[in-house]
Amino acid sequence: MPQLLALEWNSHEIRVAVACGHGNRVVIEHAFLIPWNEEESGAGQPEQRIGQRIAEELDLRDIGRPTTLVAVGRTSIELRQIQLPPAPDEDLPDMVRFQAAREFNELDEHWLLDFVPIDEGSDGPRTVLATAIAPVVIGQIEGVCEGAGLKMQRLLLRPCAAASLLAGEKTETRGKLRLLVDLLSDEADLTVVLDGKAVFLRTMRLGANLPPLPALLAEIRLTMAAVQSQLAGRKVQAIVLCGRDKIHADLAQSIEAEFGLPTESIDPFAGLELGPALRGSLPEHPGRFAPLLGMLLAEIKQTGHAIDFLHPRRRAEPPSRRKTWIAAAAVAALLPLAYLIYARIDNYLLANEVERLATQAKALDADIASAKKVRTTVAEISKWTESEAIWLDQLRALSEGFPPAQDAILGQLTFGVRQAGSQVDLKGWVRNAEVIAAMEERVRARAGQIAGKSSREDNSMKNYSWRFEASLLLPKGPKP
Repeated sequence: MPQLLALEWNSHEIRVAVACGHGNRVVIEHAFLIPWNEEESGAGQPEQRIGQRIAEELDLRDIGRPTTLVAVGRTSIELRQIQLPPAPDEDLPDMVRFQAAREFNELDEHWLLDFVPIDEGSDGPRTVLATAIAPVVIGQIEGVCEGAGLKMQRLLLRPCAAASLLAGEKTETRGKLRLLVDLLSDEADLTVVLDGKAVFLRTMRLGANLPPLPALLAEIRLTMAAVQSQLAGRKVQAIVLCGRDKIHADLAQSIEAEFGLPTESIDPFAGLELGPALRGSLPEHPGRFAPLLGMLLAEIKQTGHAIDFLHPRRRAEPPSRRKTWIAAAAVAALLPLAYLIYARIDNYLLANEVERLATQAKALDADIASAKKVRTTVAEISKWTESEAIWLDQLRALSEGFPPAQDAILGQLTFGVRQAGSQVDLKGWVRNAEVIAAMEERVRARAGQIAGKSSREDNSMKNYSWRFEASLLLPKGPKP
């Protein structure tokens, strides 16, 4: 994160602090006082001379021109506590501006106005601290920044910035009113803080030197009485002093003796990570830097500022439909492109599907050829099974029609299947030719039709003088 510069000045001195954020870390790199006298000689307006003096010190320390946060004191602004009817937070900006026109004497459209709510919730009457800064003061501040070459990003209220240092402290301090006393060079801020938020502001003039302790105690007593009057009888329960110099120690002892309130002195730099240039040489009066450190921490950690004249609280604007129309136009413009992309992708997917199906078809062609071959084989087998005879029955019929063994003997018996039916081929020998004729009649009557026959004399077989060959055609019969 780039550097941030916090700046404040008065008629006696200029206070500068520079910080840089590194993730969740906040490093305070510089914090220094620049002695200043409004009456010191020099050409140009006072604002230009202050700006030139700041620029010289920044160049001396090799500091560029970071984004700048400027603090303005209570005496440079107009402050009013305004009572409003019950209202939600979003209605407060309009209500405050309307009421401020009556409460502030010289307020017009050139004044910068901001406010901080004192109470929480919208069930009862609302109380706010309204602050306004005049155009002439704004011009002076802008003149100083211009003379120093700085760009002002925020214009903050000094007491509220110091009060932010007390935010997020121990649980036992929650809900308690504490008086924060910050002794500056020519002023003292007396700020009543509730849970890190300033709810009452007072500033006393100190002059060239710090007043005696009785005068400070009198101002503290007056502040406590004003708080009890304006905050519905609530009382200050503790006091916090910014700084740990001898004056702070003496003041803390006197407060405890005078008011019987617990008093604490804090060092604004305690617990902060310091850069090398600052680690060994803290400024002479560390307590005076409480507002600057509070501004830097709130900006870097983005916890928000109570009062920011350049970015005041406003009613949230209704959501703009411009983005909606832009989005709709962008969608309409992208539809043809989306369709073209879709068509290309769809065409690509279809081409891949066609290629896959073609490959699958080739594989199926091979399977179909193999299936045709199997089908042909099956047909041949079916032909055999359909024409097949019941061979045991045929053998029985043939046996019953065949002559006895002393008249005929078989040498070869062949079974086959034909289109018209089964066929049996017989080869053998008989005792004489008369046996052949009798065998034909017996076989034809029992076994089937004789499709062909032949016979001749053959004395190669003892006791059988004739050789014969015959073919029997067996008709198709019912399946068993």
